[in-house]
Amino acid sequence: MAGGEQTHAYCLLALASSGTDPGILTNGAPKADLTGCSIMSDTGMTCHGHNLNADNGDAHGTNSGCGNVQNSNVPKVADPYSSWASSIPSNTCAGNYPQEPSKKKDPALPSSNQYSGSITLPATKIICGDLQLTGNTTITSASPGSVLVIENGQLDTNGYTLQTASGSALTIIFSGTSGSYTHAPTGGGTLDIQAPTTGTWHGIAIYQDPSLTTGVDISAAGNSPTWDITGLVYLPHSSVTFSGAVNKSSNGGSCFVMVVDNITINGTGSILDRGGCTAAGLTMPSDTLTTSISLVQ
Repeated sequence: MAGGEQTHAYCLLALASSGTDPGILTNGAPKADLTGCSIMSDTGMTCHGHNLNADNGDAHGTNSGCGNVQNSNVPKVADPYSSWASSIPSNTCAGNYPQEPSKKKDPALPSSNQYSGSITLPATKIICGDLQLTGNTTITSASPGSVLVIENGQLDTNGYTLQTASGSALTIIFSGTSGSYTHAPTGGGTLDIQAPTTGTWHGIAIYQDPSLTTGVDISAAGNSPTWDITGLVYLPHSSVTFSGAVNKSSNGGSCFVMVVDNITINGTGSILDRGGCTAAGLTMPSDTLTTSISLVQ
């Protein structure tokens, strides 16, 4: 049994509100490296063949092999970011959500749904439907950061880079209605964004509306597109497959936190450059472990 009381801050939290158990799963992944990162599942966690090098693996259920220190039966962590949903700007799309053409006869996306080059955003920008990059794109934001709301659409980086300019910051929000839409980043290329450090959306880089329960899964996190992100990626109902590396944004500090429903970590999954979340404006999810917690060695 553990002695005393410890507080662990998490760079990866699986809420598992779907009931998925284990909430964190890895099959092999010998090159995965979460050094300096503690992880938490509100159900169980299972790591086959490799413990991910996470500092602490904490599970409300059973921890089977995850983390250098492995803890089972810890208290659940409540969703710490759901209340931000009340601050999502109002939908002004009037039911019109252009989608990327899937057939030759489908209409092309309007120019308002295509970004390339240098883009200056106001404090709030609402995109109705899909947003596709047609070239490398640099975002200059309002102060302290811009909020880009994508209603009933995906952010397709399309092989290009979306980057916040030096001194700029961005929160990308996926909102709308559950249904046939995709509410997530897609496509190759790179997301290189820094979250605002102050203001309503401080510390939040990507936010999926917690009312969305379909079209939210991400099958190639960190790979397609590559993630160079400073801040929180909040995907509360998403089943995520994480196979790439997360680095800090080019113009931001060292902070990355991901909240998901459940996650499978494959291959070279790694989170790099941690430790600067206070400076980045983000309060990390945390849990307090007491003497009643069982340690699995």
